[in-house]
Amino acid sequence: MSENVTSIVVVAGETSGDLHGSALIKELKLLNPSLHFFGIGGNRMKEEGVSLVEHVDEMAVMGFTEVIWKYPFLKEAFIRLIKIIEKRGAARAILIDYPGFNLRLARKLSQKEIPVTYFISPQLWAWKEKRVKIIKNCVDNILCIFPFEERWYKERGVEATFIGNPLIEQQDCEVTKTVFFDTYELKEKRTTIALLPGSRQQEVDRHLPIMIDTIRLLSYEGLKIQGVIGQAPAVSLNAYDVSDMVVVKEKPQLALRFADVGIVSSGTASLEAAIYGTPTVVIYKMSGVSWIVARFLATVSFASMTNLVAQKQVFPELLQRQAKASNISSSLRSIIESSSIRNQMLSDMAYVREKLGSPGAVKRAARIIHDRLT
Repeated sequence: MSENVTSIVVVAGETSGDLHGSALIKELKLLNPSLHFFGIGGNRMKEEGVSLVEHVDEMAVMGFTEVIWKYPFLKEAFIRLIKIIEKRGAARAILIDYPGFNLRLARKLSQKEIPVTYFISPQLWAWKEKRVKIIKNCVDNILCIFPFEERWYKERGVEATFIGNPLIEQQDCEVTKTVFFDTYELKEKRTTIALLPGSRQQEVDRHLPIMIDTIRLLSYEGLKIQGVIGQAPAVSLNAYDVSDMVVVKEKPQLALRFADVGIVSSGTASLEAAIYGTPTVVIYKMSGVSWIVARFLATVSFASMTNLVAQKQVFPELLQRQAKASNISSSLRSIIESSSIRNQMLSDMAYVREKLGSPGAVKRAARIIHDRLT
């Protein structure tokens, strides 16, 4: 089999994409060990043997104004990737979310007659719906991880398949709560609050100070609590005084899994909270200009994927100016002190987990992609 037939280009521009991409590549290699992968990803994809053209740590941006500052680098990375694709060839491209970069790439790949699978579809249903034309014209098939996406795309003439959500696999855990608490010297009788400020440094810098202030405010108000920070691999906490909290660097999601309640940045962590059954408050802040643009373009009622899947507010959302310690602490107190609020949230999270499909999403995705290679 020639290199042109066995080479696949994979592009993930963010940490979550690197996680899902590595799992998909692992399954594809089990189906066909001769496959070779190259493209853009992170450490997990590299561990699966992907030849990286660029690392996700350099690609991740948040907001609209931030993209402008990053544009020269992103353009250079795009050109470099195209040149490598032209040199090596590819039997297929697998694009993982990251729509600003990947939709442009899909157009270019279509011109070169390289078939494209979009694994973890871009959230065009949330904003910029007109870009669905690019998907329709340039993407061979699209694999959706949220139940409402398949119908949304099919109504617009796009072949789409709901494969389930890869995060549902995280329901099982090799580590017990007792072991986790012993490892980090946490106290069982204290209310444990998980803090997940985000996977990008910009997110951490905007969210972590507010989260820390919230924990200290609750302590000042007399609650017996302990804060546990889940630190994403690519971020630093050196600028912050976290001496009175526990920091979990290895498998930071465990902080959320074993907490009584959580404060998380809107994103993957908000959905993980529902999967773990951890009642949570969702926050998010961006630059003022980015916030105005997002409000103008958004066509959905919620920021959190948990709320979007449930089509109702499961988790309180405190965005932009509402994301301050007094508001967050008030929401957390309601969850901690009211059994009715907590029980309703637990019921809603169970409904969301059911909607996310059965385990095996990545295996199903790998089989669909592999079948199109033969």
